[in-house]
Amino acid sequence: MHYLRIYIDFLHIFVIIKLIKIRGDFVKELKFEELTIEQKIGMVTCCLFAGSERTKESDEFVYDLIKKRAVGCVWVNPDTEDFEGTMKKIKDLADYPLLVIADAEKGIHEYKIGRHNAIGMTGSEELAYEFGKVVAVTARSRGYNVICNPVVDMENGTGMCGSNTRSLGNDKYKVTALAKAIAKGMHDGGVLTVAKHYPGSSGGDPIDSHMAENTSDYTKEELLEYNLYPYIELNKEGLLDGIMTRHC
Repeated sequence: MHYLRIYIDFLHIFVIIKLIKIRGDFVKELKFEELTIEQKIGMVTCCLFAGSERTKESDEFVYDLIKKRAVGCVWVNPDTEDFEGTMKKIKDLADYPLLVIADAEKGIHEYKIGRHNAIGMTGSEELAYEFGKVVAVTARSRGYNVICNPVVDMENGTGMCGSNTRSLGNDKYKVTALAKAIAKGMHDGGVLTVAKHYPGSSGGDPIDSHMAENTSDYTKEELLEYNLYPYIELNKEGLLDGIMTRHC
């Protein structure tokens, strides 16, 4: 069946266990104990509106899940076909806190500035904040409430999967300060944050984890002290709403 080819995935996201209410977007607040098994499974599932395998049948399958309140997240690429129509349909159908998510680490459409190393090279928390806020305001205007930013990977010198251009740097204090500024801007602009790519790009063999499983030769103490430091500090200040695991 074609609808089984729809991308239904966890999208490498670990949702932090907290109740997040997107005010003003939806009507009904769901109670976990009242959900069916299908709905509970759906709440940790994300459906993708994008790609060459997207069909009318797959779209209708997802729309039906939304009607049944049986999906927790939809990923809509900003450049997907019939973007405006897709977002309108989702908004019309969803009467509960549905996460509408996209990846926008460079910005969105005319508001793209480039990879995170552009911000890292400036070292400016003010510019990092403005970037986060512009991304958020643009995303909200297009119907999103979650954006997968900031990137908190430490630059590891390999360039694997763009780690040199996608990183804010290799100093944990600098990376954390800039990531906090981006996240604050995103919150002030009205979207939730997803830091990535847990547990970081340093340690282990330099491999493309789209193709093979990641390993790390760091000890638990080393991970907590370096790679995970930005996550810990963001979480302390309520700036970490979700985590995307390493897949590259």
